[in-house]
Amino acid sequence: MMKFKRFELTGVVPRPEWWRVRPEEISADCTAVRKGKTEVIAETPAGFPVYAVTYNDFRLPRRRINWSSASATRHPELYGNGDGAPQTLLIAAGIHGCEVEGVVVVSNLMRLLETGRDWRGQERPELLKLARHYRLVLLPCVNMDGRAISPDHRIGADLIECRKAGGGIAADGQPIRWPAMKEHFPLPLDQVQYPGGYPNSAGYNIMHDATPGNFRTAEAAALCRLADEVRADFFLNLHSQPEGADVFTIQPQTLGYPANQVTEREYQKRLSEALTRAGIPNHSNHDSPPSPCINLNTIVSLSCGAPTVTVEFASRLAASFDQVLEAGYIVLETAMRMGLEKPFVDRATLIRGKR
Repeated sequence: MMKFKRFELTGVVPRPEWWRVRPEEISADCTAVRKGKTEVIAETPAGFPVYAVTYNDFRLPRRRINWSSASATRHPELYGNGDGAPQTLLIAAGIHGCEVEGVVVVSNLMRLLETGRDWRGQERPELLKLARHYRLVLLPCVNMDGRAISPDHRIGADLIECRKAGGGIAADGQPIRWPAMKEHFPLPLDQVQYPGGYPNSAGYNIMHDATPGNFRTAEAAALCRLADEVRADFFLNLHSQPEGADVFTIQPQTLGYPANQVTEREYQKRLSEALTRAGIPNHSNHDSPPSPCINLNTIVSLSCGAPTVTVEFASRLAASFDQVLEAGYIVLETAMRMGLEKPFVDRATLIRGKR
């Protein structure tokens, strides 16, 4: 049961009908899937299901080994999905429930895959053509608890109100800001007026539930288990931020494999170029030093050997609802085009040397 009510932003325009981000809409879309396969991989503390939806599924070879064991052999490629199998693209949205942009992107991708048109009724033939080459494993909203108490969008909202909706409201009425919101794990819910959409209803920021052997959330544990089970080849982690108008990606992590860092930086560079061609404000961190941060991306990579990229959409300062979705389509298409030119990960080279 949710302890806190949904945060209502004032002075923002109503969302369009195709902007489907409420928990009941997410559940309806996932249970209506016919061309893919839907499963519930976890239950949140408030009792919401966490869905994974797979398209272009195939029968995996019998599991012989996990990634940790494979990485210690002379044949780390034994962990893969087998010769000729499509690459697996794992995409997660809504790890922070207040960040709805990724939820919208995945929702409309699912609609395209089901009907050939997105929720606006528009076609995206190039994206569908690219998608046919991949097994897609989609998590439309990981943090359904945070989503349930967060606004439907933050476009055009006051910055302070956005901060409150995301990071929460302290006992003194002030917004809990980044990075101070990460100084507790879990957030002490009895000491705040409102927890924001970052944590789940138990106060845990799922993005930083990244201690192997001591997961605190069913959501993070399920995501890492899924990454291993499907043997993901690339992980896109969709987030958003209210401070700027740019779409950007977080630089690779210090603990990542060097070969994966090359892949991640190449994707960052290509995405920035594609967004620029489309006239969407952005900046690239592809030449920034690696981040020392350890988070869920780190553990996903250690679970399956895949490169991982976090994309931050603009929320408050996005030009329009449609621009958010267009940016999301470019995020997906850029990854899919890149993976066709060269596989996202060659697990043998991760261990043996340069790619």
